[in-house]
Amino acid sequence: MKQDKADKIIQKAERKAAKAAKQVEIAGKKAEAAKQKQAVKAEKKAARVAKSADKKAAKHSKRAEQATKKAQIAAQKAQEKKAKAAAKTASKALEDGEGGGGKKKKGKKKLLLILIPVLAAAIGVGAFFFLKGGGEREEAPPEPIPIPREYVLDEIPITALPVIGDEVLVYQEEVPPEPAPEPEDSEEEKTEASGEEGEEEKEEEPAPEPTEEEAGFTKILYRYEGLKNPVSLISAYAALMSAEDAGFSIVDETLLRIDPPEEYGERGSVQLARNVPEGENGTGGGVHSLLLSWEGTGCSVLLDKPEGRVHDPKPETSASTAPRRGLSDLRTVHPSKLGLPGESMEAYELIPQEGSVRIAGSVCTRVNIYGEGSQFAGSYFLSADGKLYRLDEAANAVVELDWE
Repeated sequence: MKQDKADKIIQKAERKAAKAAKQVEIAGKKAEAAKQKQAVKAEKKAARVAKSADKKAAKHSKRAEQATKKAQIAAQKAQEKKAKAAAKTASKALEDGEGGGGKKKKGKKKLLLILIPVLAAAIGVGAFFFLKGGGEREEAPPEPIPIPREYVLDEIPITALPVIGDEVLVYQEEVPPEPAPEPEDSEEEKTEASGEEGEEEKEEEPAPEPTEEEAGFTKILYRYEGLKNPVSLISAYAALMSAEDAGFSIVDETLLRIDPPEEYGERGSVQLARNVPEGENGTGGGVHSLLLSWEGTGCSVLLDKPEGRVHDPKPETSASTAPRRGLSDLRTVHPSKLGLPGESMEAYELIPQEGSVRIAGSVCTRVNIYGEGSQFAGSYFLSADGKLYRLDEAANAVVELDWE
């Protein structure tokens, strides 16, 4: 009985030992797996660090290359400046030496001997930069962008030209404001150019950074190529954007509202603009402008923010001294005054047209005149201030006529 109990204790101990050995084996496997996982992570991290270091090195290398190019250009400009200064010095010395004695002639020879190697060095430096760096400064051709559905000015969307088709290419460019005129050469530069020495160089004070208003607005230009009929596209777009809900108006260069063109030619330009209300927080305001230009199979849209406000023409004064003329007056003039044959206007039919046009700031009514057999004789305009105009169709312009 005691022997059986001892055997059971031994068997139980053996099972525990086997279980412990199995747990040790599992723990060893887990440790090995964790070690391998950590090794993989370490390798990945090392690869990322190496890649980042390569990127940083490439970036620093590119910056160093750019700095080298700038230094080379600066050195070239400095060399050219020295050559110009030496040339001015030699020229002045030659002028001073004319008519002088032998000493001055020797001085001229010395200056010429000094000038020749300086000019040769300048030419050599220029040739080096041209041969080595000229090709690298060529800019790559611009890449086309997807056809825009909207333009954006001051975070305000504007309907873009309704263009479709895979054959149409669109390019977007920034047109920076024109730089301010450079100041004239300082006294220091003039002294250096004339060859005077011994004067201490004055430290140039850094110019203040221009503010955003002083720098001006960077315009945005969209160029469209490969259009089938840009004239119809521009005319339809101008009509769409000058509708009341779009808020734009056709204006001249002073932002004065004008009538739309009677006809769009094969090439030309038209400007659309609208006033932008100022927001409650004081932002916004100003004018949004779209300058539309077209020629051939291409057109462009220039987004700008010109100064001023879109405005209407000044109202006509009622105190005009010119007598008001009407259709009845036109019927009583001699045909020769209108450039028509005959002795009386009774042989002609005068038909006023609907609407009005603006000529020289005055509202005018158009009257078409027909001769015998309803043959068209010409178009004339009666202005509100008593003036008479004739349309010259060949020149596409109006000519003022005399009543008397």
